Amino acid sequence: MSAHRAGPAAEFETGCGEVPVLMYHSIATGAARRFSRFVVDPGEFAAQMDHLRVRGYRAVTLADLIGSRSSGRPLPPRPVVLTFDDAYADFYSAALPVLREHDFRATLFVPTAYVGSKARWNRSLGEENRRILSWPGLRDITAEGVEVAAHSHTHPQLDRLPPAVIRDEVCRSRRLMEDNLAVQVEGFAYPFGYWNRAARAAVAGAGFRYACAVADLMVTPGDDVLTLPRLTVNAGIGVAGLARLLRARPVLRRRQAAAVKRVAWRAVRRRVPAVGGDPREGRPGT
Repeated sequence: MSAHRAGPAAEFETGCGEVPVLMYHSIATGAARRFSRFVVDPGEFAAQMDHLRVRGYRAVTLADLIGSRSSGRPLPPRPVVLTFDDAYADFYSAALPVLREHDFRATLFVPTAYVGSKARWNRSLGEENRRILSWPGLRDITAEGVEVAAHSHTHPQLDRLPPAVIRDEVCRSRRLMEDNLAVQVEGFAYPFGYWNRAARAAVAGAGFRYACAVADLMVTPGDDVLTLPRLTVNAGIGVAGLARLLRARPVLRRRQAAAVKRVAWRAVRRRVPAVGGDPREGRPGT
C-alpha cells in the first residue's frame, strides 16, 4: 500500500468554481485558554451542520474535490469540504454522529506518531493530554466514508526543518497510515499551515495528490493543489460566523493580502524561537 506514485499536476485542470474547504480541530467542551479557539462546542458544531444542510450544501471529501477537478466528474450542487486536523478522539464521539445524521462526508488529517496516544505537540498550549484516535478507531471511521489523510509524523513546523527531515516526516506518515489502515492515502495537510519550497517538494515527491495549507480563502480552479487554502472555523463564531465564511469570495485583493501575510509571517517567525523552542516540540521521547 505504500508504493511511490507520481506527483499531481500543479493546478486544477477542470471543474466548477469556488468551493469552501472548512478547517476544524477539536469538537468538545472545555479547553486550556491558549487552545480554546481550536475547540468548537458540540452544540455549536451541530447547529453549523444544520445550517449547511438547510442551505443546500453537500459535504464531500477533499479526494472527491480533487478527483472531480482532474477528471471532470461532477460534484453535487453546492459542495463543501469539511476537514478536521489532528485526529482528536472527540471526532469519533462528537463530530462523527452529527456527520452521519446529515449524510456528510469529511477528511481527517492524522499525525501518525501520536495515534492512540496524546497531543504532546500542544505542550506549550497546555493541551498535551488531549487524546488522539487509535488505529482501530481510524479503521472504523474509514468504514463510514471518512477520508483519512496525512498530517506529518510528529506534527513539526516543517518550514524550520532540514529537507531530509521534512521528507522523512512526509513519507513516514503516509507509509504508516497505508500499512495500518489498508487504504490509499491521497492527501496531506501542513502542520500549523506552515510550508516552504522544501516542504512542498517533499509532498510532491511522495506522490500525494493534494496538500492543504490555511490562507482563509476558498478553493478555486486555478489553485495549486499542493498548497490549497482553507477557511478556519474557530470556536464561538456560531452559525452567523460560518455564514460569513461561506460568503467570503476569493477576490484578487484578498488573495494578494493572503500572500503578503504569509510571506510577512514567515519573516517574523525566522526572528523568534519556534513553538516550545523546538520545531518538533512534543515528538515521541520528549
